[in-house]
Parts: sequence; C-alpha cells; structure tokens
Amino acid sequence: MLNKKNIEIKAKELWGRDLHHNQSAPPHCYQLINIFNEKWKKFFSGNLLEIGCGSGADLNVFLKNKKINKITAIDLGNNVTKLSKKYIKNKNIRIENGNALSLNYKNNQFNVIYSFGVFHHTSDPFKCIKEARRVLKKNGYIFLYLYADHEDILIKRLGIFFEKILMSFFKIIPYRSQTLICQILSPICWTFFSLPSIILKFFGFNKFSKKFPFYFANHPFSLTHDLKDRLMSPINHRFSKSEIEKILTKLKFAEFQVIKNAAGIYICSKK
Repeated sequence: MLNKKNIEIKAKELWGRDLHHNQSAPPHCYQLINIFNEKWKKFFSGNLLEIGCGSGADLNVFLKNKKINKITAIDLGNNVTKLSKKYIKNKNIRIENGNALSLNYKNNQFNVIYSFGVFHHTSDPFKCIKEARRVLKKNGYIFLYLYADHEDILIKRLGIFFEKILMSFFKIIPYRSQTLICQILSPICWTFFSLPSIILKFFGFNKFSKKFPFYFANHPFSLTHDLKDRLMSPINHRFSKSEIEKILTKLKFAEFQVIKNAAGIYICSKK
C-alpha cells in the first residue's frame, strides 16, 4: 500500500511533470458554475484560493471575474514554475507550490476556495477539506468536485472495477509502459463506452447517454489524458453523497449543498 510520501512523489511525476506541465486542459469550473449558478454569482468573490491549479485553465476564467480581488493558486508539482512565469506581471495573482494536506496559510484568510478533482487523489481527503475550512473566512464558501462511487450506475461500477485492477497492475510496471497502455486503451474505451453514448445522444437519450463512462470523448484517441489521470494516479478515493454530507457535518460547516450526478460529486459549502 502506498504511503503519503509515495503518493506525493507519484502525483508530482504524473501531474507536475507530465499532464499539467506541457498539456492544456479545458476549464472545469463551468461544471460547478452550471450547478451552483446563483451561489457562484453571489459568493464567488474577494480573495480566492485555488487548490490544484493544474495547467491554469480555470485561472483564465477567474481572471475575467471582476468580483475576484486576488487569486492565490497552488499545486504540488513543477507545473507551477511555468504557470507563474505566465502571470508574472499580474500583481493580483500568486502561484506557488502547496500541499492540500497542509496549507501554508493563516486561519480565516480567504473569502472563497475552489478545488476540482484534487482531494480524492491524496492520502487523506478528509484532512484536505478540514484544511480548506481552516483557511476560509467565516461566511466564506468552498466549491469542490470529487469522484463518486457510482453505486447506483451499474455500467460505471463496472468501469471502477476494471479501474482498480489496472491501477494495481500499473503499480508494478514502468511509467512509460503505463503511458503506452493508456494510449492503446483510448480507442478501446471510446468504442465500448463513448461511441454507444454518442449514439444514444443522437437518438435523443441525452440523460441516459451520460451514464456511460467517458461519454464526453469525441474521437478514439481523445481519452489518453483522462485514462492517465485515472489509471496512473497513485490513489483514487470515491465517495457516496451521504459520506460527503457526513464529513461536512462533522467539520461543522454552517450550510452545504451536495449534488451527485453521473459525472461525480459537486459541493458548495459555507463556513
């Protein structure tokens, strides 16, 4: 079993030196904006902390938000070096190395915190949420996305079953071999999952089409990045809606809203 140190070493290699260093990704924040639209418009303001800034796709969106006064963005890997150079002339953005498990900030420092798909790749997601709450000001908001266990979607449960098998295998083979397997799997997954979803959507079954894994892929070789993100990850924690609600209750958030859909779990919490 991987310990905290090994998880962080693999995370730095996968995301810091590979996926987020030389590759761009589409913004993820629109998923949360669409779900929590009114709260996002009203409360996504002031001093912002982004935990896990990746390649900086969401930063471009945040910069256009005139209600944001200052942005602090952190990530574990070397990708922050390249990203910080990009925004070096912008005094309202601070990009630096940071760890979600131990945030190097004072209590009650930020008005709003955003993190998409980060905490479930750490050794202790509960501690990540606890740390985020610590540095959040009273009445501030946290917007999060986490992996769901998809206990109610059979085909996704099947995908998670194979995900666990492949992740166990990947732990004993070289990094390059893992990458090659993901490249080979991309057209296979597209054929068995994405293509049926595309066909269902074409015939008007839009809601059902999103129950398939990788429903968003548009061509056979577009899944390599996503497969590496999931299969080469050192760890994938998955949650039910009730588990997240229990965590937020235990951490004494003043109020929260948890939305689970075919893509995962979306969280809006007020301190």
